[in-house]
Amino acid sequence: AMHIELLEAHGFRNLEPLTLELAGKAVLVRGKNAQGKTNLLEALYVCATGRSFRGAPPRELLRHGSERGRLAARFSRQGVRHDVEVSLSGVQRQVSVDGRGLRQVTRLLELVNVVAFFPDDLRIAKGSPEERRRFLDRAIANHRPDFVEAAMAYAKVLKSRNALLRAPAAPDRLLLETYDEQLVQHGAVMHQAREETLADLVPLVARRFDAVMQSPSALGLRLHSGVPDGELKEAFATALSRSLPRDRARGQTSVGPHRADLLLSVHGRDARLFASQGQQRAMVLALKLAEVEYLTRRLGSPPILLLD
Repeated sequence: AMHIELLEAHGFRNLEPLTLELAGKAVLVRGKNAQGKTNLLEALYVCATGRSFRGAPPRELLRHGSERGRLAARFSRQGVRHDVEVSLSGVQRQVSVDGRGLRQVTRLLELVNVVAFFPDDLRIAKGSPEERRRFLDRAIANHRPDFVEAAMAYAKVLKSRNALLRAPAAPDRLLLETYDEQLVQHGAVMHQAREETLADLVPLVARRFDAVMQSPSALGLRLHSGVPDGELKEAFATALSRSLPRDRARGQTSVGPHRADLLLSVHGRDARLFASQGQQRAMVLALKLAEVEYLTRRLGSPPILLLD
């Protein structure tokens, strides 16, 4: 099993400098509103993954007036302990494990796995595609380092391509073709991992949803790839070429896995339009419970669960 034994935070959000020794399988943190309970969980999440669940850049993680911050945590996995330290400055984060710098943050996944459940997650059912995409991608990241590496490479190329599209001069054709080829290559890895993970999650989510609703509710989950239908590499390459005039006009890439969506339905009807508030909450709960069950099977032990 995985446990958190220690957390230290200095210069992080609104938290006073702290050192917490944690014992037992379950830890309950109580306090009034705005005292920093969510920030405490965020600090643990950053130590476990190298990034904020809010998607915040390093400078936003720093305490007001601080130029640097430091987080440290001790994780135990099946009796083996590891110390993780995250140093934060205005523009970057540096992660070390057991005193040695980590070049690839994906290595953290070999040491610790977390599933986080925060109030914002209740927006998954009716929120933006980005929120649903983020849920699925977090589940994948916990057991597929290849997905994380492809997603990071994809994001880097996408940023470069968009900058090229926004430049006043006509984009260099050769450079554009190179970016397109890289997007297709990394995007195919992302899409395959999403499809494979979702196929395993669907029956687990459906069963959990029926249990929460106490009736057979025919919950459906389907991945929209972010590109027109067809074999992904071929369809994506064609779509990038066809959308170039529009992308150039808008200064951004309009097709690709960064536009993917997790489509939810109940009895065949789009959950975004027709799900009741009770069904929305049940969907999110079912998604999270299924994620924990899925990862426990894949990893051989339960992940750490962070509940806000």
